[in-house]
Amino acid sequence: MVLDHPDSFDIFVDERFVPPPFPKLRVYSVGEKCAPRSARDGKGNDLLSLVVAKDDQYVSNFKRGKYQGITEMKDLILDLGPLSQTDSLFLFLNGWIFPTDASINVNISQSTEIQIISPYLQVFNERGQWETVIENLGFPMGKDKTIVADLSGKFLSSDRQVRIRTNMEIYWDYIYFSSGNSEASIRYTPLTLTSADLHYRGYSRMYRKGGRYGPHWFDYDDVSVGQKWRDLIGNYTRYGDVQELLLEGDDKYIIANAGDEVTIEFDATQLPHLPPKWRRDFLIYSEGWVKDGDLNTAYGKTVLPLPFRAMTQYPYGEEEFYPSDPDHTNYLKQYNTRKVTTEIYQTLIQRSSHF
Repeated sequence: MVLDHPDSFDIFVDERFVPPPFPKLRVYSVGEKCAPRSARDGKGNDLLSLVVAKDDQYVSNFKRGKYQGITEMKDLILDLGPLSQTDSLFLFLNGWIFPTDASINVNISQSTEIQIISPYLQVFNERGQWETVIENLGFPMGKDKTIVADLSGKFLSSDRQVRIRTNMEIYWDYIYFSSGNSEASIRYTPLTLTSADLHYRGYSRMYRKGGRYGPHWFDYDDVSVGQKWRDLIGNYTRYGDVQELLLEGDDKYIIANAGDEVTIEFDATQLPHLPPKWRRDFLIYSEGWVKDGDLNTAYGKTVLPLPFRAMTQYPYGEEEFYPSDPDHTNYLKQYNTRKVTTEIYQTLIQRSSHF
């Protein structure tokens, strides 16, 4: 999707993880980005210099816990200043999350001492007490993501402070607020996907972006190849043309292995002229699933069972199954013919044990 708009404002989509039902796509336009008057943690430490610019300088002055992805319970308190109108007010928070993994989640589920507290947002009520007005704020869906909190009508007093509480390992980089957010001046033009090619590429070199507390990032031009992890056993999508699989959400998808890459092209020849002082942005919408090889991931050693849109959970029970009609059966036979085993991985492990 191409989004053309005046260059007097930027556009964003909400990149937060929240449980179902998932919110519909909404594009936010931001003209003036207003910085908080102050930002501090629950101990009164000044954090404002860390959140007034997108500069890979992250809020990180908190104690990390026993497990990756969990910290001490911590507060981020923002004073938005003297706002008279709050009927259309949005808070934008950019940052990244260092997540737990399947094994850590299993440990937590068996413990009565540790709980994961998803971020929630509070404001002062008329009694001068913090009161929760957004019970589940959500959290960044990965690295360098912006989440949007709708503060319209949320304040319960004349005080314009908000407090965000969580024990998830989230690093905030840039925080601001804005009002209005009209989509009226955005021109939407869908692009047609013209080609998609699946092939092996390898692994981009990984490094830390922003120092010790920044996310792991990737240098696309520095590539290594070869076996890197234990692969999930099963049938993957064969290399080559996969355009047909990406045209609609129909449970016929690319099953990609570690090191695979798909390159996608769109037809941009019919795009409208860009008026003076306008800017063009691009929005890519993708739908799919991911399964890792953690020992505590459900069916973490195999590609099967395959996910599908109508499933109620994963793994699903015997009463649910991947579509078995002729169309999907033919897809499995035609496309998913690349058999992957752990033979190469096991050979490498055996060789390394001899040194």
